[in-house]
Amino acid sequence: MKFMENKKLAARIGIMPIIVTLVGMAILWLFVSTNAASVVKNDITNQMTDAVESRASIIDAYVLSAEESQRNI
Repeated sequence: MKFMENKKLAARIGIMPIIVTLVGMAILWLFVSTNAASVVKNDITNQMTDAVESRASIIDAYVLSAEESQRNI
């Protein structure tokens, strides 16, 4: 009978670290996942902003050139 009680205690002792480890891993995964998503989002936003500003600069130069050529005619 004592053997069964000890076995139940051993199972509880074994399950507790597993639960703590799983909870810790889940929290760590959420933290890393959120952080990585934030970094990627910021990087993509910066790249898109740079691309838009570059295209806008090209369009402005083209419009100014077209206006100058219209004035010279």
